[in-house]
Amino acid sequence: MTGNRSFFRRFVTFFWRLAVLLYSLLLIAVLVVIPVAIYVAINHGTTAVVPRQAALVVAPTGNLVEQSSGVDNLLGVVTQQSGDEAVVRNLVTSIDRARHDQRIKQLFLRLDQLGGATPGQLQDLVAAIDRFKQSGKPVVAWSSSYDMAQYELASHADTIYLDPFGYVFLPGYGVFRNYYKDALDKLGITVNVFRVGKYKSYVEPYTRNDMSPAARADALAWLNSLWGTYRGVVSADRQLTPDAISEYIKGFPDALVANGGNAAALAKKSGLVDRVAPLESVRQDMIKQVGEDAGTHSFNQISDADYLAATGGPMGKNPSDSRIAVVTVEGDIVDGESVPGSAGGDTIARLISEARRDDHVAAMVLRVNSPGGSVTAAERIRRQVVAFRKAGKPVVVSMAGMAASGGYWISMNANQIWAEPSTITGSIGIFGIVPTFDKPLNKLGIHTDGVGTTPLSGALRLDEPLSEPVKLMLQAGVEHGYQAFIGHVAQARGMQVDAVNKIAQGRVWSGVDAQRIGLVDKLGDVTQAEAAAAKLAGLSDGDYSLQNMQPPSDWRGALQHFLLSHVSAALVPSWLASAGLNSDAVDFLRGLSDPHGLYAKCFCRISGRDTMSGAASARAALLEGD
Repeated sequence: MTGNRSFFRRFVTFFWRLAVLLYSLLLIAVLVVIPVAIYVAINHGTTAVVPRQAALVVAPTGNLVEQSSGVDNLLGVVTQQSGDEAVVRNLVTSIDRARHDQRIKQLFLRLDQLGGATPGQLQDLVAAIDRFKQSGKPVVAWSSSYDMAQYELASHADTIYLDPFGYVFLPGYGVFRNYYKDALDKLGITVNVFRVGKYKSYVEPYTRNDMSPAARADALAWLNSLWGTYRGVVSADRQLTPDAISEYIKGFPDALVANGGNAAALAKKSGLVDRVAPLESVRQDMIKQVGEDAGTHSFNQISDADYLAATGGPMGKNPSDSRIAVVTVEGDIVDGESVPGSAGGDTIARLISEARRDDHVAAMVLRVNSPGGSVTAAERIRRQVVAFRKAGKPVVVSMAGMAASGGYWISMNANQIWAEPSTITGSIGIFGIVPTFDKPLNKLGIHTDGVGTTPLSGALRLDEPLSEPVKLMLQAGVEHGYQAFIGHVAQARGMQVDAVNKIAQGRVWSGVDAQRIGLVDKLGDVTQAEAAAAKLAGLSDGDYSLQNMQPPSDWRGALQHFLLSHVSAALVPSWLASAGLNSDAVDFLRGLSDPHGLYAKCFCRISGRDTMSGAASARAALLEGD
């Protein structure tokens, strides 16, 4: 018996020690071996080489962004383009360099994996494509199907290919939201709203069951402006009229039936594409143009990320003593430090301050792609912009897809404001929102009571209804913030306060309309804004370099972003996410970071993406074995 117990003890001890050993080895691998291997791979890997004759392949995957989130960098995947995002400036730089490179004979746009993109960002890329075409080199585009974003880029190619099972679906723009008033009433949650601005509709889902007439009129105005611009852009190189685009989508259902459901043939018949062909056929056509790669048996090519790395990276090979700092504001403006997906007021202000104190920095481009957010954070950034200018250094704002509300707040004091015609901007207004939960707590048998030394002691508790004095106090704070907002705009833009008030009120404007009313100086892309900053600083072309002021990667912020996005994706069905339920309420609550409870934020997310694209892309890939 004793021997059996001894044998059992030795057996258990052996496997326990083995488990400890395996755990230790795994821990060492995670903490030491894998990071070292990644470092070696990054710093000593094979450098991409540009073939003597090749096509530059631009194949953006995921959403277009202005600055890399840094999440993939911390996970060890260091590329110019991560798995779910593509940096607009990197794509533009690759295309611009390739037009002067004799080794690059063509530009090939593979667009089937392009995800979300704002109209303004797309126009930056369209401008780069047009510049490439001016070199006399052809541009070819292919996709399994085209939604609005994908087709805007493809429409400027010399030859547009479409998969035989694909389609071109251009449904126009729309703004659709979920409204929660009835649900909040059933839960007993009281949402106290304080706002200034007839058109400041960001808080309406929490106070109404539908869109207000003012919000409806405002949305239709800027959506129609964007739609008009879009039709002009996609028809410009196709020998079509803008009205032909409207007629195509208006008659799409009947025309599709008349063509036996063959959407690809309908697109070709309508002049939207040149050839209907699977990707393999396109590859064979490209081989005839640029030659065959002996290893892959595809055409000679280099990806935009590899090309960028091989030609010196995003900022180029030779940094100059004279530099233009590029500070990017991407996502909601929040109080504190930046985390992936948002712009922290402290972080952005610090980057601007560092650029101001750098003797090599002669000017700054503030690249803004934000719907706004915390008033406190936006004001902190604006003050640093003013300080930068007081140091004798010019500031040029380049608005990307969106620079609205707080995004405009941080932009208004620049020497010049550049926007794309389809940039969404304006939305000059302020709101405060305080939900209280006393009713649902009371239903659970939880009650609040106590004493204080003044009538305002415990005045902002969320477990009690707001008193009338507190409501007056909060509304006064919002009105003061609004007057400060329009006052700053008036001073910065050389306008009268009354004139600003007429175009403010929370109203949203497209870039082309914002220029007309004086909120924007010039229409153009980021490269033109950079050239304007150089000119204001007295720098000639070639005498300066760009200095990207990117915040250092923070593993805690990256981990938070990773967990939030992946847990959210796991818990919320994809069809609910596409309907907006995954983002509206969650993003709203996550953005409530202002210490004073004041927000300058615009709900400007437009719906223009074909929700069938993913399924169609997968089907086409399956059928072609690609």
